[in-house]
Amino acid sequence: MLVVGISGSPRKGGNTDLLLDAALQGAQSQGAEVKKFYLAEALCSGCLDCGQCLTSGHCHLQDEITEVYQTLEQAAAVILASPVYFENVTSWMKTFIDRGQPYWHQDKRASLTKPGLFISVAARLSTDFTSIEKTVRVFFLSLGIKPEPSLLFAGFEEQASILDDPSALEQARAAGIQLVGRKLH
Repeated sequence: MLVVGISGSPRKGGNTDLLLDAALQGAQSQGAEVKKFYLAEALCSGCLDCGQCLTSGHCHLQDEITEVYQTLEQAAAVILASPVYFENVTSWMKTFIDRGQPYWHQDKRASLTKPGLFISVAARLSTDFTSIEKTVRVFFLSLGIKPEPSLLFAGFEEQASILDDPSALEQARAAGIQLVGRKLH
């Protein structure tokens, strides 16, 4: 069983990264194979709105995002992780989501075959996660991924400050374990 983790954060070792790693460790502890992608390191283009995916069913652009989507198709479960930038996902995550346009046209909402977890971290305590969760939920549903309850953490701006919350990594590990359990049962 493959669990794919996709990071939209530019900070390796930052809050989002630490939480994603903990969730993947939880999945791995249940026997899952895990694979992690850093979108900030991917050489890629955004959606060009060329319309070719309407007829071909896939994006004609061939770059590092292509590999992420190919792996995602083989995954049994998915974890997306992004810090909050202006009440939404980062530009790296948004580029990745927009490149999912071929799946939008296939409309897989009726066949929610794999569970998906979203993890997000915000600097401000007063962050409203509504917009960011809606973006990810629509993306998940377009790919036939059943959204599981998100893990949302507000008030963590400094790199690795999530470690100041002793329960945060444990919550992420537990979510990774539950993700595998949902797929197996």
